[in-house]
Parts: sequence; structure tokens; C-alpha cells
Amino acid sequence: MCHTKLLDNYIGGTNLKSATQAISSINIKSGVGPCVRGLIICSCGSTGRVNQSAQLLKLIVERDIFDFVLAFAGVSTMDVVVVPALNRFIENVYIYDMKIWDALEESFGEDRHAMNHSPVLLSFADIKTDINDKRQWVVDTRMLALSNLRDGRPWGLDIFRCFNASCKAPAYNIIFHPSGKQYYGNQWVQTKIKYTCLQCQTVVKDISCPTWVHAAKSYNYGRVWYQWPLTAEQLQEIGVA
Repeated sequence: MCHTKLLDNYIGGTNLKSATQAISSINIKSGVGPCVRGLIICSCGSTGRVNQSAQLLKLIVERDIFDFVLAFAGVSTMDVVVVPALNRFIENVYIYDMKIWDALEESFGEDRHAMNHSPVLLSFADIKTDINDKRQWVVDTRMLALSNLRDGRPWGLDIFRCFNASCKAPAYNIIFHPSGKQYYGNQWVQTKIKYTCLQCQTVVKDISCPTWVHAAKSYNYGRVWYQWPLTAEQLQEIGVA
């Protein structure tokens, strides 16, 4: 069942439509609001990992039903691990009035336990005011992840595969290490990596971080974000396609 049908069944199409229209009319007026509408989905990783599902989540925001949709993209989701960071995210948005993406970086981005457990998908509307003082929004969908070479997640990309076309071993069959000069602080993503494939014994050195992977704003290095879902060219760059 798609997400729009789930919303209709749980909230009711008429109630949802009237509520979103009322809030939308408030949000386009200057001097009031904005009223932030959010949907948080604590389900298995396929909700955020599968491209079709991610596109549906983004569509919910694009249709102005919610201002943000948050989902998890790990293999599984354990409430006891993610809820502390989730509570801080909600506080940042609704109590401290932080921008939605900043609120995510300041909550999940600072919680290594939560990030090590699961990447976080966030589709959100960045509300901006144009020269006529009219509010508009631009929808963006990003994945916040933790880079962990030991666990086979270079730059947070656990979908990384061996570059050998006849192998294509998944990341859990590859050993990753830093390669060459190591950078720290805000420049840590400049550190190149090398890998040894356990399946075909291929060794590749001096692999640079993809340009579309960005270091997240965090007091702790290792957090990254990138637009999601990835394009065919991006998947090819990390050996998937």
C-alpha cells in the first residue's frame, strides 16, 4: 500500500485535505506562521532505501501535505536507539524553531549511537521569502549517514560495491582503509580510501570522496549527507551500476 493510501486510511482523506489547505493558506501569508507539519515513519529500512518509496515520501511534501517527512534507512529500526535523537529533533523544530535540516544535524548528527544504527532520510520544504514577501518552498530529500570504514560504510555508503565488473561484491565483503594523507576536522572528507575485495582480491587505492557527498555540520567528524535517491551516474561511481 502506498503512503498516500496509508494517510487516507489513518487520517481520512477529507480531514487531511481540509487541514492541509487551512495550514497552507496560513503559511503563504506574511507576518504569521509558518505552521510546520511533519510526518515521522519508524519502520524498516526499505521505507527510506527503496527509490520508489523515497520518491513517494518526497511527493507528500511536494503536494504540500507535510513540510517534512522523516524515515529511517537502515536494515531495521530499533525505537530504543533512535528515539532519544528523535526527541531532540522534534524539540529543535517545534520548541527552538530551528530550520528542519539544521534540526536534524543538531540531533541525529550528534548522536553516534543513532547514526551507527541507521541512516536517516529527510524530505523537507525549505521555506523562503521572495522579493514580493511571498513565501515559497523548495523540496529537497537528503540522507544523513555515518561514515564507518570498519563496518563497510565509506562516506556513509553501505551500498558501495567492488569496482571489478565481474565481481561487484557488496561492501560487507570489502575491507576499507584510509589511503595516503589523512585529514581531520572539517576537511576529513578529503581523506582518500583504498579497499581490498575479499571476493576477487582486487585492490584499489586512492579513491576520492564523491563530489556529491558533503560533510555534515557536526562537532564530530564522520557525518555526511547526500541527495537521495542517487542518480544512475552516482550509483555507477560507487560500483553499483
